[in-house]
Amino acid sequence: MTVTRKQFFATALLLGQATLVGGLLNGQARAAEPDATEILKLADQARGGGLAGLVWEVHAHTSGTTGDDQPDQTLRIKAVDQASLAEVMEPPSSRGSKILQVDRNMWLSKPGLKKPVAISPRQRLTGQASIGDVAATNYAKDYTATYLREEKVGDEPCHVLDLKSNNRQSTYDRITYWVSVKRGLAMQAEFLSLSGKKLKSATFEYGNKVTVAGKGIAFVSRMSIADALTDAKTVMTYTKVQAKPVPSSDFDVGNLQ
Repeated sequence: MTVTRKQFFATALLLGQATLVGGLLNGQARAAEPDATEILKLADQARGGGLAGLVWEVHAHTSGTTGDDQPDQTLRIKAVDQASLAEVMEPPSSRGSKILQVDRNMWLSKPGLKKPVAISPRQRLTGQASIGDVAATNYAKDYTATYLREEKVGDEPCHVLDLKSNNRQSTYDRITYWVSVKRGLAMQAEFLSLSGKKLKSATFEYGNKVTVAGKGIAFVSRMSIADALTDAKTVMTYTKVQAKPVPSSDFDVGNLQ
């Protein structure tokens, strides 16, 4: 079949238009993709991150064959923006111990220590809960977020994010994070090794509310962390949440002792 010059250019024009339309549609799809970082910032607020002047208590209970002998712990948390201070109230053997987090740095102080010692948020606090799990959450600062997809957790549509640590002071190397599309709250998480191996999983509930700058926001009431290989599980219950001024001196490492 012989193609005339006129037919050739007409076909080329149609192919060019199709390519252009396809490119525009793909560009619109990419442009419509949710901003993973903004989703993360909003989710952080419900776990104490990026907000000024919050105080709450958290009670941690560990169960399972590897955790039955661990005593419950109760901590009082104070948080301001990028800093938080956790003081152990129970058990009596740990009473008075304090964990200070300022930006990406952490220190531990406890009765008997001459001065605070630098610690890692990856150190275990109790059961499956790491020290970084009880501090105010600032995932938007500590992780680079990539949008993966949308899928349901139960009946609730969620954004699924891939979080990769951008510093050595983060609690986990990598996290897969499910955040409610409608409510902007984290629903569940999988904590992974650098290679992608699942280490722990977590679910979140939001039965608390707090008023910040005249606006009521949901606040985490329960976080359940389960080991990936055993039946060990730590449940942290959050109570007595209130917005109140916290002196900047509370976040001075020189005042820990």
